[in-house]
Amino acid sequence: MLTITAVIALSLQMIAPYLIWRSRWNIPTHLAAGFCVTAYVIPGLFTDVWDRFSDDTIRLFTQINAVGAVSLCIGIFLGNSIGARTQASRIAIAKRLRYDPGKLIWRVMLVVTVATIGIYLSYWIMGFIPMFAEDPFSAKQFKGIYRDMYYRAAYPFRFSFSILSASIPLILVLAWLKRSPYLMMLATFAFLAIFVSLARAATATGVLFFLGVLAARSQLGMRWYYPLVLLVFPFGSVFYYMLGHVLEVQALQSAYVGESFSDYISSGAPDIADQLGWLYGFMSGDYYSMGRTMYGGLVPGNYQWNPSVWTLTFNDVGADISEMVTGGLRLSAGEWGYANFGWYGVVGIPMLSGFFNGLMLQRIKSALPVMNTIQITAALMLYSTLGMQIVQFYFLSIHNIPAIAVAVFFWLAIIRKKSVRVPTPARRPTARPVPRAQPSSPPARG
Repeated sequence: MLTITAVIALSLQMIAPYLIWRSRWNIPTHLAAGFCVTAYVIPGLFTDVWDRFSDDTIRLFTQINAVGAVSLCIGIFLGNSIGARTQASRIAIAKRLRYDPGKLIWRVMLVVTVATIGIYLSYWIMGFIPMFAEDPFSAKQFKGIYRDMYYRAAYPFRFSFSILSASIPLILVLAWLKRSPYLMMLATFAFLAIFVSLARAATATGVLFFLGVLAARSQLGMRWYYPLVLLVFPFGSVFYYMLGHVLEVQALQSAYVGESFSDYISSGAPDIADQLGWLYGFMSGDYYSMGRTMYGGLVPGNYQWNPSVWTLTFNDVGADISEMVTGGLRLSAGEWGYANFGWYGVVGIPMLSGFFNGLMLQRIKSALPVMNTIQITAALMLYSTLGMQIVQFYFLSIHNIPAIAVAVFFWLAIIRKKSVRVPTPARRPTARPVPRAQPSSPPARG
């Protein structure tokens, strides 16, 4: 029963937006549901991941995530309620929208073209492509012999990668709706650039986001989209294993162990095992970050309070992780609250995160009926970049800044500038004509 509660609590922290927005257009939460099935439901209910840890660790793990889930849900209801009271009318929203997509298309073509050239140029400067490297896992994380080669093109690569991973849904939607050969070619090259980087999340979510937009345009689209998401995410978890068979690279298959398909999925998405292992080590000392991991991701390099670095070195802050072939651990909102401020953080951080989420989702819901497909895609892109960084304020990252910048840049292309009313000059008062005096009537004769 404890493990079932833990799985529900972990999943609820990801799909809580369904509580206030049960719409086919809630594509980010549809994708989060697919992630929950792969990272939480299958490993938590169909593998022996819990047997590796003590009852005390599992009990604390469940309590942290249960309290975090409840706090997050309270926050999301509060944010939705306040947002509903302060939202603008649909007429006012419609007046601010620009329905001609020409300006947006021009901006997308310019930015994505530059970013696509930038990432291929980065591969050329580095001298390797992760998918075809001798050690793909190390190449993907730019560790070992690939680290120095990566540093030669680190800035253009990170800049271009961030932009493309965020822009792929929008460029695919524009290419589909406009049937433009150049947009289709650009979308293809952008997708391939992300695909060969071995970034599973960016590759899968970009395409699934695009397909979600197509599915949401009709009432029946969700009938095929939901099963597709629930199928793609588990198979995406074993993507490296299948790719290793195709390319005959043993290094891609070595991380997968087990006797069943569920074990292989758990090996590809070891979130529960990673979180339990982190908590087990965290319980042995006073390692609270006291908010320093909130801004640590904004410092370039392997800064000791970078969240991705700190989850690996919390018991030895400042340790060298250059040879660790990992990008850090994924913790839930409740766990990040505990990592920062103990039980006060378990309550406060998820509640504040949910509040921000509820407030923004209410804004999107109110604007949706007066938007077309392109505008909705741009709005969801803005929510998935800037919005998610606000929601995950406890996990800020410098790598998200380029994606946020272009999302805002694209959004401004469909927003009209507020018209400035120029006061009209006052007319000079004209003198009214004085009516002529009427002759008095003659006196009545007696």
